Amino acid sequence: MHLSFIYLYGGAAVNHVQLITDGTAYLPAARLRELGIISLPVVARAKNKLFMYDQQAKGHIELLEYLAQDRAPVEIVGPAPDDFRAVFERTLYRTNRMLVILSSEHLSPVLNNAQIAARDFMGRCDITILDSQTISVGLGLLVERAGELLQEGELSLPEVIRRVRGMIPRIYVVMVTHTLDYLYRSRKLSAMQAILGSMLNTHPFLVIEDGAIIPQEKSRTPEKSLDKLVEFASEFTYIQDLVIFHGGSEASFAELASLRNRLEQVLLNRDFPAIIYDPILATHLGPNGIGMVIYQGSGRL
Repeated sequence: MHLSFIYLYGGAAVNHVQLITDGTAYLPAARLRELGIISLPVVARAKNKLFMYDQQAKGHIELLEYLAQDRAPVEIVGPAPDDFRAVFERTLYRTNRMLVILSSEHLSPVLNNAQIAARDFMGRCDITILDSQTISVGLGLLVERAGELLQEGELSLPEVIRRVRGMIPRIYVVMVTHTLDYLYRSRKLSAMQAILGSMLNTHPFLVIEDGAIIPQEKSRTPEKSLDKLVEFASEFTYIQDLVIFHGGSEASFAELASLRNRLEQVLLNRDFPAIIYDPILATHLGPNGIGMVIYQGSGRL
């Protein structure tokens, strides 16, 4: 499939280092444009249907609605190597230095596809590919900071990369899912674990560690699984950003309201923004998940 790439340049001259990311990086389109970031849409396939997602194309909502009706397997098919090659080739007309920050290599083939494409440009340009080890809002935080530092132009590229990497250990992603078959398909659960979990109606609590989704505890009711999320958030002495993500269904919005109410009891005087999660997370959670991205920020005690 050929993608229409989103080149978002502001009025100012583009920095000598071109920043590139994938469509799961959660940043407003205006902010991407302001920082001169190229965003490649993520494309998911469920059966014979394709769903495109970035901050301008909202195919993730259609995908989750489709999965709620038909528990079809989901595969991430774009951006493919040819899509990255096209972006790298076009970027060469402006600069031969590129920084590519992508969603975790453990969650989809996107980063591997970029690496395959970059091999064709060895000796022609300097392409640095950075594994964010995260997704969604977490990726957006890293990309935005990298864009700010590159736009300021006061630091070398290695120093920009060092500072962005320094943020990664302070980004936490936790979630629960009520649909075990997608965890089984993504090899996060064995067949026996998935069968027993379905029989016992368990709701796994999951964390992203070093870029991979790791099942932790299991709850017997949806309410107790929400308690696990609240308990995790309450352990922080300082939180700079907290964003909830959910599946977008009517039931998901009800669960979102319940989670917000619980969080308000332990994290006072703050808002809890929410988004509908992207196709990469959908490949692991299915249509019935909810979770949080927490950025501890620089105020760590």
